[in-house]
Amino acid sequence: MKQLLFLVLIVSISFPAFSQTSYYYPPGYFGLFNNQSTSARAQGMGFTTLTKSGIENSFYNPAAIGSSKAPVQAYANYANGHSYRPDSRYYFVGGAFKLKEKISVGLSYFSYQNPDPVWTTIIAEQTFQTDFFAQRAISVLAAYEIVDGLQVGLSANMMQENAINEEKTNADFVPSLGLQYEKSMDLFKSEKLQNQRLYGAFSFYNFLFQGETNQMYQDARDFGYLPIILRLGGGYSFQLPLKSGLTAGKAYFDGGPQAVDLRLDLQFQDYLPGGPETITDHEYSTAFGVGAEAWFFDRIAVRMGYFTEKGPTGIDDDGDIWVTGNRAGFSWGYGTLIPANQLTDGKMPFDIEVNFVTGKKITSLNEKIYSHPGIFADDTFQFAFGLNLLWK
Repeated sequence: MKQLLFLVLIVSISFPAFSQTSYYYPPGYFGLFNNQSTSARAQGMGFTTLTKSGIENSFYNPAAIGSSKAPVQAYANYANGHSYRPDSRYYFVGGAFKLKEKISVGLSYFSYQNPDPVWTTIIAEQTFQTDFFAQRAISVLAAYEIVDGLQVGLSANMMQENAINEEKTNADFVPSLGLQYEKSMDLFKSEKLQNQRLYGAFSFYNFLFQGETNQMYQDARDFGYLPIILRLGGGYSFQLPLKSGLTAGKAYFDGGPQAVDLRLDLQFQDYLPGGPETITDHEYSTAFGVGAEAWFFDRIAVRMGYFTEKGPTGIDDDGDIWVTGNRAGFSWGYGTLIPANQLTDGKMPFDIEVNFVTGKKITSLNEKIYSHPGIFADDTFQFAFGLNLLWK
């Protein structure tokens, strides 16, 4: 496999359109910020993480651990794949609990791993071979309910990149601030529309504007942009009565409402300036997502969304576009809530929510503009899995 990749790279060097510079490398810790999500549920809804509750969304908004109603939260997530890093893997685990009625604390671990990477690592124009590329973030979180429905959250994120095998090449401390607001409101006057709720959210990642990360290995040293990220989100949900003879008398559906719960979420993301003056990475990675979700009888969920993210555009000598870093496309997912507490007569103190994303990944390969090496185009399947334990 490694010999094949070297052959591809040799051919790439021979033809400028296939060179490494043809593909957009986002700014620092791209595997954590610009690729797959920590939440399979949110990823199926166009990567709309900001307004949703739970430890699984806390990397994007630390207030999320406070808006969860569960006294204890435990979550694990896995996702795979990237447009031109085909062996990429993403792992997330996290837990949180309520210290008091209004105070929640949590801890999470998010890791991006790329074994046997296609690309080499370049630091200060020096090229290093690597068999393993990894990034990780360990986050300590706290949230407080200021008034009814309004949560404020703060996280301390310890970031690290091992860009050359297991060697640490850069490390940073990045704080994050977030707000979430949820309010019951009859936005539309109708007897059929029940339990209408509005959601609003804001987060500011790296709010101290420490926009520079130092990458070092042996005698090579370079400076890069450490993302300063502003995110805004909103949402609306309601419930419609729905009766079905298929669920009547089934233990799996006992206790669930005879209704379908519908939700729509919107999210905007922008990278702000603040890094080295010679770097313009903050001009990219502006993103927008929209997602919809339907929960049937509080047991079965289906989701879909649309996501778009801005990248740079490459122009050839004739002024024609030949490659772009833009990423856009539809996402979809599904899930189920297993009422384990009810089915075991309380022996299990939690219910289990399982969510999946399966299908074609949202890619930045843009086949209509540019012909890519087959190693990047063969694997277009996206798989993500999330497991949430909801304590009663």
